[in-house]
Amino acid sequence: MQFELHGFTSFDELLAFHCAPALAGIKPANLVSCPTASMPVVSPLLAEYTRRFADRGIAFEVLCHCAARTLILVYQPQQLEALLAEQEASEYLQEIGYKAGSARSLLRQLGAKVSCSRDFPHEIGIFLGYPLADIKGFIANKGRNCKCSGYWKVYDDVERAQSLFDAYNKCRDRLLQAVAEGVPLHLAAASF
Repeated sequence: MQFELHGFTSFDELLAFHCAPALAGIKPANLVSCPTASMPVVSPLLAEYTRRFADRGIAFEVLCHCAARTLILVYQPQQLEALLAEQEASEYLQEIGYKAGSARSLLRQLGAKVSCSRDFPHEIGIFLGYPLADIKGFIANKGRNCKCSGYWKVYDDVERAQSLFDAYNKCRDRLLQAVAEGVPLHLAAASF
């Protein structure tokens, strides 16, 4: 499928740019936003990508599909399940109104909270593998006063975050290069 989407010429290229760490297995999840006008029907496309990435254990889930945009979560179900089962993450999600359950159940609850309006649930950072201290810092500081920023705003361990940002950037660059050379994304991601 060829299309023009935020300067990307293919869905492979879009995913390589926004979701490389999850596709490579070094991050539990990434989120990508696509204008609905560019992708009015996303289900067949995601079904095809789910099939292509099935042997890699990668899932694609629409969190929001409205007139403005389609938000797609690209994730590693086993990594996400383990992350959400961690006591600190589980307790925090319950404190803010989530009912305890499987990753699937928690994703459904998150999907119900994700809105195509300006109000966005900041706890999505937990699902994306961001440190809870940084999520809490972001909320407490209303997005200001961070120590540094990259894939997220950092309020706690700058050195660890910078190391992750570097790894994610290298992963993204490697996948983008492979796609630019004509390698299908599912094959390029399999090289990690």
